[in-house]
Amino acid sequence: MKNAQIRILAIAALLSLALANSTFAQTYSPKAVIELFTSQGCSSCPPADEILAGYTDNKDVLALAWHVDYWNYLGWKDTFSSAKFTQRQRRYATTLRERQIYTPQAIINGRDHVVGSRGQEIKGLIEGFAKTGKDLFVPINVTITDQQMQIRVNEKSASKNDPTLYMIYFNKARKVDIKRGENRGKTIVYRNIVRETQMLGMLKGGVISVDLPLSEIKRGGYDSCAILLQETTADGTPGAIIGATVIENLGS
Repeated sequence: MKNAQIRILAIAALLSLALANSTFAQTYSPKAVIELFTSQGCSSCPPADEILAGYTDNKDVLALAWHVDYWNYLGWKDTFSSAKFTQRQRRYATTLRERQIYTPQAIINGRDHVVGSRGQEIKGLIEGFAKTGKDLFVPINVTITDQQMQIRVNEKSASKNDPTLYMIYFNKARKVDIKRGENRGKTIVYRNIVRETQMLGMLKGGVISVDLPLSEIKRGGYDSCAILLQETTADGTPGAIIGATVIENLGS
């Protein structure tokens, strides 16, 4: 009888462990990507931040907030800002033949841009790209075990210009009390805040295979990440995003 009880307890422990692990690493493949270039110091940005937040539970859309640093000298330093994110926006300006950058700016699928507070225009671009085949048509296959993340792309139609695979690390939500600057006194919950990026490699002949240790991904303190497949223009600037997979609840 005692041995039977021990076996039952052991089975229960294994089932509990399996259930605990199953809450980690939920993945989905969106059909569109919104990149919002925003700042905590910009009074025009909170409406755009709210629009972006409205997409964060929509599995058909990957919504990412890139906090730029050029507002940091006007009374409040954005706690999520990075010069690298400003550089990404400037490089997009070259791609889109724009003379200047601004906030809030929303870039859809790396193909076109609109003022980030214009929700209907954002929706229109997403729907238009879906109808014309300019959505995310290349599948990115991700397998996650206790030890590693395996990323595979095998899509011959993606071989043009040898697109690049990127890992984008982000946090789902953070609350900020803004004490100075144009948004002084406001408390804002920001969503899908990009914190770091990593280039994983280029597709050669439409094929790439990457293995990443899960421990290194979790160590950064990010609760989510996205894998983007993005073309590069002849000028070496960001082009169309043609594939994406999102991984949430990475655990700690």
